[in-house]
Amino acid sequence: MPYVQPHDAPQGVFSVLPDAFFSPLAWANRRHYAALLVLYYRLFQEHTRGVERELVIREFTQYLGMHRESLSDEDDADDEAADEAANAASEDADSRGDMRALAGRFLRRLVRAGWLSEETLADFTRVINITAYGKPFFEALVKVSEGLKTEYESHVVTIYSSLCGETVRENGHFMVLKAREEAAALIDSLKVLSQSIKGHYDALNAEAVRSEAAAVLHEHYDLYAGEVLDKAYKRLKTSDNVSRYRQSIFKQIAALLADEAWLDESAGKYVRMLSTSREDCRKKLVSMLEDIRDNLRVVDPLEDEIDHRNAVYSRSSTEIIKAWIEPDSTVAGKIAALIKASSDDAVREHFAHDLYRFQFLSPSSVSLRRERAEADFSGSVSDAEREAAARALAQSEADFAARRRKQLSMQKVSLWLDERGGAEKILSSGELIQDEASFVRFVYALLYGDSRKQFDYIVEDADGKTTSAGYAAPNVRFRKKERV
Repeated sequence: MPYVQPHDAPQGVFSVLPDAFFSPLAWANRRHYAALLVLYYRLFQEHTRGVERELVIREFTQYLGMHRESLSDEDDADDEAADEAANAASEDADSRGDMRALAGRFLRRLVRAGWLSEETLADFTRVINITAYGKPFFEALVKVSEGLKTEYESHVVTIYSSLCGETVRENGHFMVLKAREEAAALIDSLKVLSQSIKGHYDALNAEAVRSEAAAVLHEHYDLYAGEVLDKAYKRLKTSDNVSRYRQSIFKQIAALLADEAWLDESAGKYVRMLSTSREDCRKKLVSMLEDIRDNLRVVDPLEDEIDHRNAVYSRSSTEIIKAWIEPDSTVAGKIAALIKASSDDAVREHFAHDLYRFQFLSPSSVSLRRERAEADFSGSVSDAEREAAARALAQSEADFAARRRKQLSMQKVSLWLDERGGAEKILSSGELIQDEASFVRFVYALLYGDSRKQFDYIVEDADGKTTSAGYAAPNVRFRKKERV
């Protein structure tokens, strides 16, 4: 049962658009209707006024002749009856050839749907005009047919030139409106890019399940690389206009918000457009400037999200391609190969691993950690065992004390420098380093002199390095601090 719209339902866009406006794009020949609309729009852009009907018919005829084999039959009995009643006297020329008659029929359907309109001028020239409400849809069709290309740089440059140029002082309301529109377009473009990566990621996983490596490669290098990487992502990452102009834009917005005279003057000019109070216009200007500032602050988080999604897609695509081309190169591929090999008794005999096929699961199927036996402390200890434990403890304490005595401290290193004559003269690296033990003490002295204020010696740098007793060391001097 067809859907019947209630009488009280809001009409929305169809309060402006005809009810059959989108019908040509839903019929069997929708691809050809879309192509003909794009073809007409290019003719419209080339002419300063409406396009003559004869030219439109000629171009439509040429297109339909080239795509004769792909045209589908449509139920057009009502259309033909209407054509005969309304155009019996004027359509004789269209009947000269099948393609020309078909071109006239396609054109009349587009006129009845509301995409185009027909006008007869004073000199009886018939021209085909574009409808005002149809123009945005023509632009959308052309953009999609030519390939969606987002120029992130142009948005930022336009915002900068709108707000930071001299024109903003004279026509501030126009410039703020334009800058706000461009800021919103920039954020929308970034969000579309982020979400399109998600769509390609889902398509990649679907291809990995049901297809072969060639389909995955096509999805990555033809579709994803062509539609996302080359057209959008690389251009976004190689552009520095966002970071270059953003701080200047922020400063200008702050200056405009603080300029009461400019706000009053711009609000007065904005009144002529909105036909509302000056105060409301002033509030709208402030709100739009704040929106521009907030949108530009969202750019960095969006770029981070795009980077993350691109990295996830690239990593997943690489793993999937490796799994198809070299199954053994991935962990999952190796596990799959082991499981497949273990299912063959002849191959399983050559495996060093004990892999078995289970017919059912039971507690014995799970690998459990072996329990460690607890120590038994219930028995008595002999005198010999007690004496041996006491000797071992005493030896451990003696070893610890010996290590403590050998351990270098700040006081011991300072005393060593005093013994080498540091109290009477300045000591150099070559004098101090005589063997391995003295080199270790020299290193400690250098560290204490650089890090401990309580150390008795000051380390003075000298140029170059020195070599003594086979050890290379910085050429420094140790000077004894004077007692206060």
